Amino acid sequence: MIDQGLRSRLFRQDWTGSPPSACTGAYRTMRIHIPLGSIAATDIDTETGLHFFGLVLFGGLTFLMSYLTLKSRWAKKLLEGDPVIVIKDGKILENNLRKRRFNVDQIMHLLREKDVFDVSQVQFAILENDGSLSVMRKPEHQQLTPKSLSQPRKKPEVPMELVVDGQIIYENLRVLGKSGRWLMDELKKRQVKSLRDVFYVSLESDGTLYVDRRRDFL
Repeated sequence: MIDQGLRSRLFRQDWTGSPPSACTGAYRTMRIHIPLGSIAATDIDTETGLHFFGLVLFGGLTFLMSYLTLKSRWAKKLLEGDPVIVIKDGKILENNLRKRRFNVDQIMHLLREKDVFDVSQVQFAILENDGSLSVMRKPEHQQLTPKSLSQPRKKPEVPMELVVDGQIIYENLRVLGKSGRWLMDELKKRQVKSLRDVFYVSLESDGTLYVDRRRDFL
């Protein structure tokens, strides 16, 4: 507790601006710690506000990027990139490795995780956006099944997406040497009248066209 004399001297100093004539230890303690406590409280409030604003901003940007990549293929390509073929017909594509900042040792490590120890056995190896490797072996090195025994072996091609969420991927059509008219003719053969009825279309490795409708009749 502060005695009456000290209280009056503090009151006098507050109004006159001059310190009391006799500065006791209690007064000096109050004079130093009260302002420091106020400053510390102000800093804590400021930092808490900044941290909260940062969390809100980070959450908003994360939600925005997720929404854009879901709704826009262009935004998905810009933010996440596209899968890249790094091995084709048993040959390592060095330029594509450099684009993704990968080296041969890393690719060989990923191949071994897929139980592939000989690059010459690989028909295609695709480096995905998450850093994983998808591998397609050459037909003569694939596991035999009753279906594969009954069919003549063909040189497989990497599957190509042609329609994603109702949007035609013209870039992939140009790679295949096909046109949008060819695609629409193929869809009409499968009783598809409009792209609005299609969710996903791809040209599979065996040359067949895979079509997934928006409304599947199960």
